[in-house]
Amino acid sequence: MKAVVKKITTFGDEVSLKRLEKFKDYPVECLVLNEREAKLCKALGIKTLGKLAITPISKALTLRNLWHRSVQSLVNKLNKFVTDWEEAEREFLQTPFREILQKMARFVPEKERVFFVRRYFYGETLNEIGKDYGLTREAVRQKLLKAKRSLQTPNWERAVNLYLEKHIVPLFKDEKGRLLPKEEIRRRLKETFKDFLPVACATFILLEQLYFEGKDTECAEIVTLGRKLLEEEVKCTFDSHYRRICRQAEIGKKIKMLRKMQGWTQADLAERIGCARITVNMWEKGKSIPKGKNLERIAQTFGLPKDALVMR
Repeated sequence: MKAVVKKITTFGDEVSLKRLEKFKDYPVECLVLNEREAKLCKALGIKTLGKLAITPISKALTLRNLWHRSVQSLVNKLNKFVTDWEEAEREFLQTPFREILQKMARFVPEKERVFFVRRYFYGETLNEIGKDYGLTREAVRQKLLKAKRSLQTPNWERAVNLYLEKHIVPLFKDEKGRLLPKEEIRRRLKETFKDFLPVACATFILLEQLYFEGKDTECAEIVTLGRKLLEEEVKCTFDSHYRRICRQAEIGKKIKMLRKMQGWTQADLAERIGCARITVNMWEKGKSIPKGKNLERIAQTFGLPKDALVMR
């Protein structure tokens, strides 16, 4: 009689080994664990995503005082983390900056990479990042300093300057090497980065902060000018969205559209405003109307004047 080999189900079974390979050394805190999930990982000695992926689920279920829900939640979070990261990576690496961004992302130490990307590519604050990983603002700042130091070397400065001279400077100069008028540069930037304006703007900001802040060189001048022009274009794009939203009559619809533009859930918005999720749900369905301080907090959260929410 043949022996029956029982398949051992692990946390990473839903994600292929090939997709997990580049994330295997990432700290498990990248999954934004809650208290019970953190206790589960500690009890199993799990410190990295690679270790989590190969850990049998049956081993986790033998532990006492741990809900089955925590196990399923970790499986879902691991799968979502890999999928979301791949989507974000595709978005950034499809831009004309993919060559330099790809090198930067690979060069930053793995433990600091997630903090580096969230801060400089997505523009999140130190407090927002720290809240997700249970870290203080200062702890996040120290991790970012370590990531920046890994990129602030003479070799990296030379590589960035060569990249700019080859790919970016031609957008700012004519055939004789003279700087073009601002409007022509703006047109070229819009044409080159037409589908990726926010990403291009974030990249110019990153390069300026890392290598050109306070310097009086040609590349520094071009990066600063590019950053300013792209910031203006990005602001105009978002302003047009806000104007479209503020023409709507119902406050609930405006709140819902603004929330979805930010990619927030009702719970996320409720936490930022300081109210219950069901309250946000009632506003969006038109069953109640925010008044007084709540209206001011909503406007402040979305960066809009209070009148923009109530005007027709």
